[in-house]
Amino acid sequence: MPKLKEIDINYEQVRDLVYQLAFEKKMALIKEIVKDRRYQENFYRFTESLVKKYDIPNMNESELDAFLS
Repeated sequence: MPKLKEIDINYEQVRDLVYQLAFEKKMALIKEIVKDRRYQENFYRFTESLVKKYDIPNMNESELDAFLS
């Protein structure tokens, strides 16, 4: 985990802080994070790895909805 102003932080601490935010602030944080090009690239790489790992076939939107429910 990166250091923030010389303080070690971990996932649980970040999660707990985010849980305390009002809904609008959480959404603003998410919007800011997904603007980052690296986030987008990592997200697509991660989802592609899940497709391979679980052998998920190509599906249209309704098939995917049924698969996920």
